[in-house]
Amino acid sequence: MAHLRVSVAPEEQALRVSWRLDGVTFDTGDVVALLPLSIAGAPTLRLGDEAVAATDERGPLGLSADVVEDADGEQLRVWTAVRPARGDVEISYLAEPETDDPRAATPPLELRAEGGGLSGALKCFLLLPPGQDDATFELRWTAAGGGVFVTSLGETDGDDTVLTGAGLERLGDTYVMWGDLADRHLRDGELSIWWLTEPGIDVEAFRARLGTTYRLMAETYGAPGRPYRVFLRTHPHRGLNGSAHPASFVMALNPDHPLDTGSIYETLAHELVHEWLHLDGPVEDVTWYNEGAADYYSLVVPFRARLIEEDAFLAAVNLEARECYANARRDLTIREAQRLFFTDFLAHRLPYARGMFYLADLDTRLRRDTSGRQCVDDLVRDVVRRRSTGERVGVEQWCAAVEDVLSIAEWPALEALVFTGTGRPGDGCFGPRFVQETVAVPVLDVGWDHSTFLTRRIAGLRPGGAADEAGLLEGESVDLPKYLDILRLDVGDVLDVGVTRDGELVRLALPVGDIVASVPQWRSTPSEP
Repeated sequence: MAHLRVSVAPEEQALRVSWRLDGVTFDTGDVVALLPLSIAGAPTLRLGDEAVAATDERGPLGLSADVVEDADGEQLRVWTAVRPARGDVEISYLAEPETDDPRAATPPLELRAEGGGLSGALKCFLLLPPGQDDATFELRWTAAGGGVFVTSLGETDGDDTVLTGAGLERLGDTYVMWGDLADRHLRDGELSIWWLTEPGIDVEAFRARLGTTYRLMAETYGAPGRPYRVFLRTHPHRGLNGSAHPASFVMALNPDHPLDTGSIYETLAHELVHEWLHLDGPVEDVTWYNEGAADYYSLVVPFRARLIEEDAFLAAVNLEARECYANARRDLTIREAQRLFFTDFLAHRLPYARGMFYLADLDTRLRRDTSGRQCVDDLVRDVVRRRSTGERVGVEQWCAAVEDVLSIAEWPALEALVFTGTGRPGDGCFGPRFVQETVAVPVLDVGWDHSTFLTRRIAGLRPGGAADEAGLLEGESVDLPKYLDILRLDVGDVLDVGVTRDGELVRLALPVGDIVASVPQWRSTPSEP
């Protein structure tokens, strides 16, 4: 198995990056290193043709730089050997931070400078050798420039540090932050929060709440926590962008337009669940569980501990029900929704809600059929325990575990869980103090593709639809309410749309469609006097 030694050191508000791959052979024209032009819309390192130096056992190794397209149509920068290379091959280059403003709705991955430091995901500025995906690695931080290095994999207080691991995908997905962080971080047990620029939120209160949640989740799943790091960095947009990394999460915020800590907390609580809860198998089989369990427990665990109030809990559950039971793609099966997961805005949300409401319903069935002796937490803890021993636990094993308790076939319950407004979830979901009722909600349709609600630019305009009848045009920019507010529209409401005509903003009222869906909603029962 190949072994990659990576070294990163600060150098005049940039990073000197070098690596050595032991005992390899490259023929003339072989790719020695590669880097995508962008990752999830975030720009990667810009390097000139002569920016990368290489050597092997014979001395300097010339490299030829080019841009190619891989089998998936992704554009890559590649550096190829101009002569055969043998032995230990080393490369070195200077990684300078991105200076263009980040685009909206892209994850904060690119290398950026702020607050006298740098942060970014390695996959955006680390050239990697091809064909070595299973290589082991060492990641060395050289503290010649002082400061503190913090990464997804570990941290240092200023001394040179070597972190080790296996798999170049894991290495590339590692997030790093360097700078004067001694007074720019807070800890709560295993959880810590790091920033280079004041993020515009009450970090102290946020840290205490999130740290408590992390400990409660570890207790719920019967598994120890491990160091988990939250990286905060700035961007010029309203709202937040985020990305998940090994045992860490990065969020980009605008300090001049701070968000309420409640919405930030909900996002991070969801991500914390992923530290424990997974099923193994193809994504089309397990995304409903992996994402749905995160939605379920990011609400249920804090609610049990009164970290979120009942009104906020019910508002979140009911909004998710509206989003999916009145979704135009609500009749898709688990596998059908997954096939559209990355390309269809509506289908993307279905696995989250499908898993959440399934687990809520299963919890009710388990408590009912075992007279309260077992609940869904018991099955989840068993999955966590089995996976911690190296056992592979997929949907088949999950269904078998349910069937051992309920003595009925469980897979049909999963297959039947489409958002038609009937059937699951059953009565008693989310606890006995809540009553379920059904309301009519419009299936949102104003005559354009639903991606328009996210991009604010009209796409997929349908002739004869409400948007077309109002005179809106394909590609036109529109001013819309927040998407979560749009989801709250009821039968008979209209969608308020703004469009600029002759230099003036014109407001239009579009009917949201005449198709309705039956949507479950929950409310609390009156307290006893």
